[in-house]
Amino acid sequence: MTRCACLLAVLLAFAAEVGSLEVRALEAPASYRYRIHHQVFGDIGWHRMTVRSEGGRVVVEHTAELAVGIFGLRAFHRRTRFREVWRDERLIAFDGVVEDNGEPFPVTARAEGDHLIVEGRAGRTLAPPGTVPSEPSLEAAIRRDWLFDGKTGKLLNVQVEAAGSEPLKVGEAVVDAAKYEVSGDLEQHVWFDRAGAWVQWRLWRQGAAITLVRE
Repeated sequence: MTRCACLLAVLLAFAAEVGSLEVRALEAPASYRYRIHHQVFGDIGWHRMTVRSEGGRVVVEHTAELAVGIFGLRAFHRRTRFREVWRDERLIAFDGVVEDNGEPFPVTARAEGDHLIVEGRAGRTLAPPGTVPSEPSLEAAIRRDWLFDGKTGKLLNVQVEAAGSEPLKVGEAVVDAAKYEVSGDLEQHVWFDRAGAWVQWRLWRQGAAITLVRE
């Protein structure tokens, strides 16, 4: 084997190992915590996402809590709990509840044949099979035409564009994050690390940006 061929073999082996490490980083049990920052009110809460594998399926769970105060009084309080089950990059089950000032808004979704059946305050919807929650989780699920709102179950039609990569600071490290811009019925930007888990999420409510950043 020539010197160039040996070097090529080493590089290919290294690339394969890096790829396998990225897959393991996503499929192995992992927990991520995020700080929720409001453009006007500052830091208003936290969000946690866990990822694990169960018998060929990937289970993603979200918990979050935020509160907004005005003149020392709590004006708004939200708690969120979502559980997603994925198989072959398809959402097969979703159970979630958003509590706004104590009022629950449950949403469920189940894969049945060529549809995802979504039920919530918006009613019962037979959505396309590739439909996913509006809340980001895995990079493999970001490029979809249809989302459903995690609070109401309403179906949202969106366009998703890859917007290159950006260096983002995560703790003491800098992550080269892939950025996606979502437009249409929902406007948001999401950044993912090389393992496929989101690093930063920015959305807009009543003209103000809300940014979730991994700690």
